[in-house]
Amino acid sequence: MGSSVPRSFIDLPLEIQFLVFANFDCASDLRALALTCKKLHSAVNNDGWRRFVERSFPSLSIPIPNGNRHTWEQLAESLTWQSRCWDRRALQFQVLLHSPHGDEVRRHRGNTRGRSLFHSVVDAHFDPATHEELVVWGAGEDIVGRYRERQGPDKPSKSSWHSVNGKELGFRAAYDDVNSVKIVNHHTGRAVVTGRHNGTLSLISAEPDRFGQPISEFKFGPPQTSETNNGSEPENLSSLDVLQHGSSTRIAAATRNGLAIFDLPADATTELEPSATFDLKTEIFSLNTSRLSRAKWMEQGETVALALSGSPDPLRYLSLTPTGLTHHTAAKNASIAAQFELKDNGNICPNSLEPVYRTGGCRTSLLLSAWRDGTIRLQDLRTPSPFDAVYQDNVDPWVDAEALMTYGTERFVAGGGDGLTVKIFDFRWERPYHHTSGLPCLNSSPFPGPSQAFLKNPTKSNLGNERCKQGRACQYHELSKHIYYRPNAKFYLSRSLINSSASIWSLARGSDISPNFYIGISGGVIEANLEPCPNNYPPDRPTTDPNFGFPDWRGRAADGSGYMSRQVSPALMEIGDGYAYKHNDRPILLPRLQDCGGPPSWSGPILKLSKYHRLDMNYQTRGDFLWG
Repeated sequence: MGSSVPRSFIDLPLEIQFLVFANFDCASDLRALALTCKKLHSAVNNDGWRRFVERSFPSLSIPIPNGNRHTWEQLAESLTWQSRCWDRRALQFQVLLHSPHGDEVRRHRGNTRGRSLFHSVVDAHFDPATHEELVVWGAGEDIVGRYRERQGPDKPSKSSWHSVNGKELGFRAAYDDVNSVKIVNHHTGRAVVTGRHNGTLSLISAEPDRFGQPISEFKFGPPQTSETNNGSEPENLSSLDVLQHGSSTRIAAATRNGLAIFDLPADATTELEPSATFDLKTEIFSLNTSRLSRAKWMEQGETVALALSGSPDPLRYLSLTPTGLTHHTAAKNASIAAQFELKDNGNICPNSLEPVYRTGGCRTSLLLSAWRDGTIRLQDLRTPSPFDAVYQDNVDPWVDAEALMTYGTERFVAGGGDGLTVKIFDFRWERPYHHTSGLPCLNSSPFPGPSQAFLKNPTKSNLGNERCKQGRACQYHELSKHIYYRPNAKFYLSRSLINSSASIWSLARGSDISPNFYIGISGGVIEANLEPCPNNYPPDRPTTDPNFGFPDWRGRAADGSGYMSRQVSPALMEIGDGYAYKHNDRPILLPRLQDCGGPPSWSGPILKLSKYHRLDMNYQTRGDFLWG
């Protein structure tokens, strides 16, 4: 009987070993365990890394490794690396500005005052199997696409630029501007669904050798032109959203008064009819000023969320049933409304609807939306739920957000409202993974101390141990997970562009594992990349994501592309814990605005302590290390 008792961890059943693997706090500990013997190395590689990733990042949509381009271990390496960059605010930016006369713009350092700027709408797609990225944006009446294929951590990418000249196709500025682009998979290859202000909705090829070639047109009302407008507001396209589930693709297209749903067929069809329609003017609108501004797929295509302008109930949804579409008003949480004194006065930011997934890519009825009172509201469309919450910039609480982008329940990005500023919010749900768990113990609170207007400093009541022991964390590890030491952040980008009129109109990323995202602005596109500051320049090691990053992302725009690239030097401000408060309008001490200073010349004890600093080395100063 004694021989049946496991004598070591190796002798435990695999099911128990896998439970242990999943509950490691950091990837480095799991990697160290895998190096102890061949048997454990095989167990960790076979299923340990998968369980660690799924447990540490449950809300992200993570692609299952297929082929040799990435493994579960590489996913663990990249996702933990990205989490550290997000938490330390290690973001860098580069702008791609429309520049038909590039030399003239360069002489003026990106100044575009006095010129008419298009509102850029952008979408992106990253294929982890091929490491190919495609980003497409609408530039006025034109459409621009850029391809990039990652070749390795220290090799230049293969890239190419393509465009559709709207003027050559008979489209006119303003009336025929592109206001929606969505990348889809089609039987002919990659394609883009494009919508224009005039009501034109079409599917064009996104393959490099035939970029822009028409595939299908959607019958969606007569297009409006400058001649047929006659001064009245046209029945133009408000928004479009795409749902891809397996091999099926559904498109929700919204105009001022109605919604049309299209099913993209597998075979070639030159003209597509809607499979379902809903007339909001007849069924919903009680005021002549009401209009449909945005439609967003929810619950794996069973629901479409609607943002209405000029309506006393601006948030609605349609349910898809066998008999057609049925209309509902979004549920209201009375306790949340009373707690934060919320008023549904019709002032919703129409472009801000974003579903929030609690588990990667699965069905959800949670919706995030921005409002003109500066709040960002998370709510269950169907019924009041304990997940309902209200977020707000605690420093500048009245500024709204024109665009939102969510990363599961980890965080969300907000842009617009006050020029070129990008805000990073934490959802404040319990997170299984914190990068600080991989650091050695430290008998200190996280530093420097943040500026928090509404939260009390928890240090005095959580002194902790000098080292983690007996199930209790040390002072640093315990406090580093507290929201007091993880304030939200705002990046100011406008000072590098010298263009006070620029704003943010859209946000997009290639996938949940992409270390970069794109920002559609007035007159161009900004690429944001997770990139920690190196210890020195030139860096002695790659600074981009080790498995999915593009090491040459700062490269110049291709000659003849009509764009110029320019590095954006951000300034960072921490903006509080992010929850909305009744008394958020009271005067507070303005937090420090920190310029991106580049690698500091740390050495000795400060260099060793710099990894414990809450922020990236770009924002570290010598005074941050003068703590008791």
